Amino acid sequence: MHDGVIIMRNVLLVEPGYKSLYPPLGLMRISSWHKGMGDDVDFIKENAPQNYFGYVPPILKEKYDLIYITSLFTYHYTYVIDCIRKYQRLYPHAEIKVGGILATLLPDLIERETGITPHKGLLDEAEKYPPDYSLFPKLRYSITFTTRGCPRKCKYCVVPKIEPKFFVREDWERDIAKQHERIIFWDNNWLYSPNFYEDVRKLKKLGKPYDFNQGLDCRLFDEEKAKLLRQTKIYPLRFAFDSPSQDGYIQKAIKVAKKYGFNDIRVYVLYNSEEEYDTPEFFYYRINELNKLGVAVYPMRYRPIDSTRTHWISPRWDKDVLRGLKLVMVFFYKGGMIKKGRDGFLRIFGENSEEFEQKMKKIKEYDRALWRKKNEKRRS
Repeated sequence: MHDGVIIMRNVLLVEPGYKSLYPPLGLMRISSWHKGMGDDVDFIKENAPQNYFGYVPPILKEKYDLIYITSLFTYHYTYVIDCIRKYQRLYPHAEIKVGGILATLLPDLIERETGITPHKGLLDEAEKYPPDYSLFPKLRYSITFTTRGCPRKCKYCVVPKIEPKFFVREDWERDIAKQHERIIFWDNNWLYSPNFYEDVRKLKKLGKPYDFNQGLDCRLFDEEKAKLLRQTKIYPLRFAFDSPSQDGYIQKAIKVAKKYGFNDIRVYVLYNSEEEYDTPEFFYYRINELNKLGVAVYPMRYRPIDSTRTHWISPRWDKDVLRGLKLVMVFFYKGGMIKKGRDGFLRIFGENSEEFEQKMKKIKEYDRALWRKKNEKRRS
């Protein structure tokens, strides 16, 4: 406002050209925030895939006063830097703000490459606003958090750096759009919330199917919570088995969940991390335990949270084993989850960790042989 006159600004929100399974929630909140101030807001997704949740590219204006560029994982570094430089060239007089996960974890690198000092962590002003779902008219679910942060503070986890404080969001239901069929929660540890029982009450009242897609803490899951959640439409039920501290708890949580009729149970399994316990042997132990319990396993390859390298290899892992595992997940399983029955699991992964490593290396060698054969045909 200047001399009692509201000055409308032209604001551009930019998501770089990396692939993403979900729309950029931070930019969606920023959109609502600026529209609430009377600003004119455009959103653009670089290299947008076909039918990106119904997104329609705008006709860009000749002038923007303010440009927000988001970032995702650290290995998307090149996409983000190229994107920033592009809009610095196109709109040299605009104020450019950069935020998101990469910006929070590697702010010095971004500043060195672009001259922009990124915003670290959450943008508190925008967090007060619901997402602007009009940017994605074909989105079929609402996205929200009931809590932020996580008290566990695991060494390999990025959450303590992005959301250092654990706090409860009292009014998360304002983020839920009536037209959406489902709700996706991005909480890092919902079962730690003192508002758990109130949240369950709200979910029962809303009556929509929902998913806590970061997983529930198996160490806090018990019969009381299982019984309560069974009265809601949670689907699927997700846990994680990342460290020895979860051993014993995860098996018990799965058995309790099955007792109360949860049939679609999925478990994240982190591997290739910097932790001393993270070895191929421990990985096999975890996926074997979970397969015996008859649940779907989703292996997740770790990359250091402060590195821009895509193919980082832990000193406790073999590159051929990692490559073999990736090929197995691509060619034997759909959706990146181990779902086959016991016989199929043993045939593919072996009956012990030694067989597991041998089988993965053989698959890698087979892939290498096929690659050589294809190259020989091209040359001839």
